[in-house]
Amino acid sequence: MDDGTAVMEFMRGIEKPKHMNRNFSSMFFKATGIIIFAFILALSYNSLSDRGISLKGAWSNKILSDSLIVPYSYQKGDPQAITLSEAMMEFQSSNTIFLDARLEFDYRQGHIKGAVNLPYEEFDEFYPKVAPKIAKDKIIVAYCDGTECESSLLLARVLREEGYQYLKVFFGGWAEWEKAGLPIEKGEGNSK
Repeated sequence: MDDGTAVMEFMRGIEKPKHMNRNFSSMFFKATGIIIFAFILALSYNSLSDRGISLKGAWSNKILSDSLIVPYSYQKGDPQAITLSEAMMEFQSSNTIFLDARLEFDYRQGHIKGAVNLPYEEFDEFYPKVAPKIAKDKIIVAYCDGTECESSLLLARVLREEGYQYLKVFFGGWAEWEKAGLPIEKGEGNSK
């Protein structure tokens, strides 16, 4: 008999205590139960708490009213935030101009029908060209991609510094407008 065979024979001769197998599986099930209980407890607390964390993303948002979500950077004194239904009412008014704060490429892919493209990130380049199209006595509704986008808010703040008084921000933006099946256009439209 060689050394390897001798070791194998020796190992077979050693019996593992049966209680060790039962203790391990018992501890495993108890630990799993505790983890599941803690997870359910945490989810319950999170959903009931006023300070709960959103489980669906959009973590950078806060809710102003029942259906109006705005970025955390939105401050008291900023231009009025409006909902989709309010944006639809403004769209029907001849006294309102929609400003798309997204980049020109995104604007050309699709935008709210009749909207003027004034990208916040390229304000200095675009504003002199589009200023004649946006009268200061009209209501201006700025929008961008959706609730995760702050370009519309930042654009509205800059326009206020330029002397515009009747400013609103539609945070639902292009994403919410398009999803609702409301009037859109593609192409150059009212850019530059």
